[in-house]
Amino acid sequence: MSSAAIAGASGAISAGGLLTSCSGNSDKKLTPLRPPSEYYIPNFTDKAIAGRPLKAALIGCGQRGTGAAFDFISAGDDLSVISCADVFQDRMDRCRTRLKERRGNEIPDETSFIGFDAYKNAIDVPGVDVVLIASPTLWHPEHVKYAIDKGKHVFCEKPACIDAVGYRLFMQAVRQAQASGLSIVTGTQRHHQRAYVESYKKVQEGHIGRITGGTVWWNQGHFDFRRRSPGETDMEYMLRDFFSWNWLCGDHVVDQGVHNVDVFCWFSHLKPVNAIAMGSQLRRITGDIFDNFSVDFEFEGGIHVHAMMRQIDNCHFRVAEFIQGTKGSWTTINEEFAIRDLDGNLIWKYDDEVAKNKFEQHNPYVLEHIDLVNHIRSGKAVNEAEITAISSMACIMARESAYSGNITSWDELTQSDLSLMPAELHMGNVGMDKFTVPKQGTSPRY
Repeated sequence: MSSAAIAGASGAISAGGLLTSCSGNSDKKLTPLRPPSEYYIPNFTDKAIAGRPLKAALIGCGQRGTGAAFDFISAGDDLSVISCADVFQDRMDRCRTRLKERRGNEIPDETSFIGFDAYKNAIDVPGVDVVLIASPTLWHPEHVKYAIDKGKHVFCEKPACIDAVGYRLFMQAVRQAQASGLSIVTGTQRHHQRAYVESYKKVQEGHIGRITGGTVWWNQGHFDFRRRSPGETDMEYMLRDFFSWNWLCGDHVVDQGVHNVDVFCWFSHLKPVNAIAMGSQLRRITGDIFDNFSVDFEFEGGIHVHAMMRQIDNCHFRVAEFIQGTKGSWTTINEEFAIRDLDGNLIWKYDDEVAKNKFEQHNPYVLEHIDLVNHIRSGKAVNEAEITAISSMACIMARESAYSGNITSWDELTQSDLSLMPAELHMGNVGMDKFTVPKQGTSPRY
C-alpha cells in the first residue's frame, strides 16, 4: 500500500507534541519505519477552525446517522444539517426531532426525502457542502460516488463496502475525490482517537522495530437485533434489522471487524495477500450471518495476522489489537496503549491524564468531524478513504473464506464479480427462503 494512501493529500495539517509516559530511554538507535513526510497525523484541535458556514446532507437517519449529525454540528461553529434522506418516515422524523430539540437544527419538510433514491434529492439541495453517509453499508459506494460526482466533501461511516463490485466503485470515487481536491473522512474513528494516533507515531518512529505480525480481536456479546413485527414486509423487516443480514451489512466480520483489521493495515502500511478463515452461526437469533470468526491473514512480506470476531453472550470480552515487531510489541489489551521490549519491559505508555489536562475534546466521533471541517476550511484536502477500502476488502476476504471454507486472495477477489446488491429494490416481500446461513464446504465461492 502506498504511503500516500495513509498520508492523505499533500499539505495536510500536522499534529503537535506527544502525550506520553515513558520509562527508560527508548529513543536510542531507532530506525523509523518511514519518515513523517510519508504519513498523516491529524491536528487534534478541540474545536474546528473558524471559516465559512458548512451545510450538510444526512443520508441515513438511524442511530448512527443521527449520531453523525450531532457529531458534525458539535465539531465547531456555523455547522448545520439542511437535508436528509432515509427509507423510513418514522426514523427520519425521530432524527429531525432530536436535532431540533437538542441542537436547534431544524431540517425543513421540503428537504427531507424518503425512498431508495432519496439520497440524490438530499445531496442535490442547493447549498449542501458536505454529505454525511450512514446508510446500510451495501449503499456506501453508491452514495459516496454520487456525492463526489456532485462536488461534495464526504464523511462516510465504515465499512467502505461489502463486496468486490462495491470496492471498485468506492475506489473510483476515492480517485475522483483526490483529483478534484475533495475531502473524504471515514468512520474508522481510531484514526482520530488520541491514544491510537500517538501509538501510531511511536510505531512509525521505530519503537517496536519492523512489524512482523499481530493479532486483533472484536469479541463481545450479542449485537443489535430486531424481531419481525406483525404486518412488516420482508424488505421492511430486514432493513430495520440490517445488522443481521449479510446483503446489507456484510456480516460482523466486516461491519465490526474492520475497525481492528484497519488498525493493522494503518500501522503497517501493508495490504493483505490472502485469507483463510472459519466461522459459524451458533446462537444468533435473527438473520443469516455468522456469530463467530477466526481468520489467518497473510499480508505483504509474508506477515501473518490472526483476527478473531465473536458476538456471543457469556463469553470473554476483548476488543483490542496486538502488533509484534523485531524490537518489541504494541498493544491495546485492557485499553493500555503500551509498548514493551522483547523481554516484556514497559518502554512507553500513553498518558491519558496528561491528555485530559491538555485537551477538552476527547471524543473520536467528534474529532473526526473536526479534522474534516479543518481541511475543508483550510482548503487542504484529506482523504482517508483508501485505507478504509483496503481494510474493508480484507474483511470481505475473511468472510468469503469462512463462508466457503476456501482460501481467498486479494488479487482474485478484488477483480471478481461478487455483488450483494439485489437485482430489484422495493419495500415489499422478496422471499425469505433464499436468505440462509452459509455452510462451509457447501457454500459457493463467490
